[in-house]
Amino acid sequence: MSTVDLSFEIEDLTAFHLAFTDQPGYWEDYRGGGAAAAESARFEFREGWQTVYPRMVEAMLLRVTLKDGTVGWGESNTPIGPEVTALVCERLVLPMAKGRPFEDPQVLWDFLYDAQRGRGYAAGFYLDALAALDIAVWDALGKRADKPLAALLSDAPRQSIPAYLSGLRQASLAGRIEAMNDWADRGLRGVKIFLDGDLDAGLAELAALQEAGGDKIEQWMVDTLWMCRGDTARRAKSDFGELGVRFLECPLQPEDLQGHRELLVEPGAPIALGEHFRTHYQTAAWFDEPRALDIYQPDVGRTGLSDGLRQVAAARAAGIPSTPHMGSGLAVFQAATLHFAAVCGDECLQEYQAGLAERAALVSETAWVYADGGFRLPDRPGLGVEIDEEAVARYAVMV
Repeated sequence: MSTVDLSFEIEDLTAFHLAFTDQPGYWEDYRGGGAAAAESARFEFREGWQTVYPRMVEAMLLRVTLKDGTVGWGESNTPIGPEVTALVCERLVLPMAKGRPFEDPQVLWDFLYDAQRGRGYAAGFYLDALAALDIAVWDALGKRADKPLAALLSDAPRQSIPAYLSGLRQASLAGRIEAMNDWADRGLRGVKIFLDGDLDAGLAELAALQEAGGDKIEQWMVDTLWMCRGDTARRAKSDFGELGVRFLECPLQPEDLQGHRELLVEPGAPIALGEHFRTHYQTAAWFDEPRALDIYQPDVGRTGLSDGLRQVAAARAAGIPSTPHMGSGLAVFQAATLHFAAVCGDECLQEYQAGLAERAALVSETAWVYADGGFRLPDRPGLGVEIDEEAVARYAVMV
């Protein structure tokens, strides 16, 4: 960890709920699902998935001002109900944290967690608010020190971060093959696909993509979105393992610790998970023997950088490699994830949400630019993201 002064006081913060109403949705027309009749103008439930998704991209950006005047930006992974996280930030977190001296961001995270832990606020919107604030403070500290954030998190951060594409989201298989080949021509060597509950269809799709891509795509990942049940999980692990996938992500329900432990020892693809965790208190049992996963996927939009570092350290001590999850977020969240990836080790490719990066460009400019299969660590201070506050105002939802 850097020896730079990390002490600070928070003077103010402002949270923005953004909704990109004039842009395509998060899943666009994936597998033709976007053409289905809307049950809600805002929320979407797709056949075969239990998790709700937004019909349009929504996000929560947080601007924090330190007592010395330094400004930083944070963002949580809150695609559903970002206005709730914004309200928690402004009405609860700010009054508790404002004007208090903190030795470093981890002390701030612990202080705010302790403030509500006895009431059971160990996850959910409150922890999302802590994550956004934590990222914003780290961004401000990096700017104050005139150093890239990764240089504050580690004395020797990784300079090059190879990436894999999070999903081929076109409606048809032909469209997904075309997109895959386009990305392969641009140097990408890894792709993750999503299952919609139909294991046979997923196996057929991966086989078709592998045949069309030849040896251009070197690593394949499969995300079942927690939808395997009973023997389906064992079969998915075995069959996708035979197809050579790098890992099978989120096979069972996120609470099913024992089920994951039993699945882990079955033959087949390695098991990856972690995006649903907020704290190191939650992950401890999953890392202990008998452990429940092969690859850990922390999401800094939910853990924050400070507690995310503790979680990765614990995973490493248990012999478990980490690769950060990159879910729904704009440039601030993506930059925080990539800085985090620069200090998590180099065992795995890093997830990249290319479609959301395009939305992020509407309100910001980032030093993180994809090229030749991944990213180079930029030398811009802090996160390396410049926010266009006039654009933010255009997309902000006023309450």
